Amino acid sequence: MQIVEGSADRVIIDIHRQLDGLSSTPSKPTIYRVDSHLRNDKWNDVYDPEILSIGPYHYGILRLQNMQQLKFRYLKRYLKRRDEQSVERYVLAMAHMEKRARKCYADSFDFDDNAFVTMMLLDGFFLIELFRYSSFKHLRDADDPIFRHERILSQLRHDILLLENQIPFFVLNQLFNMTKTDENPEDDLITLALRFFDGMLLNLSVSRVLKRLPVKIIDHLCGLIHDVWCLPFAEAISHKSNERDKWENINSISGLREAGIKFKRAKDDDNLMDIKFVNGVLRIPQLIIYDETESQLMNLIAYEQYMSDGEHRYFSDYTFFMHCLINTSNDVELLRSCGIIENCLGDDEEVCLMFNRLGRNILTSTNFCYSQIFCSVNRHCQRRGRDGKQTCVGITSIARGQSSRFLLQWHCWFSP
Repeated sequence: MQIVEGSADRVIIDIHRQLDGLSSTPSKPTIYRVDSHLRNDKWNDVYDPEILSIGPYHYGILRLQNMQQLKFRYLKRYLKRRDEQSVERYVLAMAHMEKRARKCYADSFDFDDNAFVTMMLLDGFFLIELFRYSSFKHLRDADDPIFRHERILSQLRHDILLLENQIPFFVLNQLFNMTKTDENPEDDLITLALRFFDGMLLNLSVSRVLKRLPVKIIDHLCGLIHDVWCLPFAEAISHKSNERDKWENINSISGLREAGIKFKRAKDDDNLMDIKFVNGVLRIPQLIIYDETESQLMNLIAYEQYMSDGEHRYFSDYTFFMHCLINTSNDVELLRSCGIIENCLGDDEEVCLMFNRLGRNILTSTNFCYSQIFCSVNRHCQRRGRDGKQTCVGITSIARGQSSRFLLQWHCWFSP
């Protein structure tokens, strides 16, 4: 193929224009579309919103359009409450952040500047007003459909935490600061957001979390909830283990139980991931499993897969631990009987299948958080085996930095 005479110069100019447009130190995106290796055609919906689109990934989907009208309604109600006639100052603020906001997404979008600014403005106002209405009932419309139906609130909490359903936190924070008034001093945006998600934070106290939440740049709401949930574990975990280079998997709860290991619910449920093994007893905090649990876990895991440097994939490690323990519905039943799992799904087989799905294609931390426990459990089993009692040992070692990409099979046997 020959380049037509004179067109080479245009090609060169176009390439240099593209090169000049690249920053010398490209910023890392914080909002991603979940890749196909994490998706499965049968469970695509765990990453997709049910009723609300936030940000560009699901913008314009027909089945989500009902909430678009409510976004305008929330904006109109705010302007009326503040006796403002125009959105001009908010539009200008969003326009000023438009290029920075686009860089937060891993994909580029066919949005012109006006459409992108409009999307950020509507989505940002909707979320901020939703959080305010949740904390301050007197601000709500009496006929607001969201607060008249608990199911809608539940769906919104689900949708707002999806990795693909985010706008940058700095956009939200800018709008929030612009809409605060001296006559109505409010908590900061993080406090209002955590109150809205309070029921999803298990037994965590919002006030206790806020006192311990480190000052950092928050990517978005999904990232905020991830950090809040992992904070107690990150503070508690020890990084002094010498057993992280190589470890063997543990058997399911049924096999471990036959090997003499006992299971008890941890006394302190404040730290979901803080699992301990002492004197032959595994103490595990209670996990309450709702309809939304699988989607929440998969999106938090996906966030870790994209954002983590490999050192701190807390949700991934916790989920893999539970995946190892649960092989059949009988394992779920045993965990329920110990109070470790509260199954609001009603079907133990569904919980078993959920953890089987969650354990696929998951990347654990480079330094797996539970390597000490795995080594201690296996040593306990081996000692039982030397005493002529039943033992269970993992048959595959996982070298440091490798992930549990494959469903590992483990076996129990009797010592001769």
